[in-house]
Amino acid sequence: MRSNDPEAEKGRQRREALERRRRLTPQERERAGGQILSALCGLAAYREAGRLLVYASFGDEVPTRELIGRALLEGKEVYCPRVEGKGIMSFYRIRKPDELTPGFRGIPEPPAEEARRYRPAVREVSGGVLPDRCGRSPDLIVMPGTAFDRSLGRLGYGGGFYDRFLQTLTEKKGTETEAGAPAELRRIAVCFSCQLLERLCQEETDIRPELIVTEEEIIGPLPAKNAGKQAW
Repeated sequence: MRSNDPEAEKGRQRREALERRRRLTPQERERAGGQILSALCGLAAYREAGRLLVYASFGDEVPTRELIGRALLEGKEVYCPRVEGKGIMSFYRIRKPDELTPGFRGIPEPPAEEARRYRPAVREVSGGVLPDRCGRSPDLIVMPGTAFDRSLGRLGYGGGFYDRFLQTLTEKKGTETEAGAPAELRRIAVCFSCQLLERLCQEETDIRPELIVTEEEIIGPLPAKNAGKQAW
């Protein structure tokens, strides 16, 4: 039964999707994780990104350890999240995977060194601040979550960490887009196909990914036919 209380409904949907994810066998999770990694790394948004913001997987999430190692070998700057307070999260650069150590709730986190903190590239212009577009490809953030739908809806774990992080970036004058995230940071979520529900409860503060990658499909806008350079 659906609830008229958005938070209660979100909680129900999270529990349903997480229970589906828990039912995956280790073999199913490993196989699907490899397929998701292959699909993600085949996207232009990944190939062209010089800076990658990516969660350090924990428990039965879509694994990201191999993605982190691959990105580092390819010479990308890799940033992972660190919880710094209630609902507050920052990303810090790592140079090797073993810099990640257990932190908030046992989740692997990078060291909090100010010089390594992620900051969007911006340039000052008359009347405000705009993203630096001088030959730079957009940065890419790879987002986790508990439940998703084919309208690009996403539910996190209830702490609002990613929504607040992305919203903080949009507060820089002149960096907003219609989707509500900074123009220089593309948003891709990854999940197992079993985490897709029919329709999620979403609110204005919930920032949607631009693509969702599962082991079976890529959900999101497709480039126009004969449009030249692939958008994703």
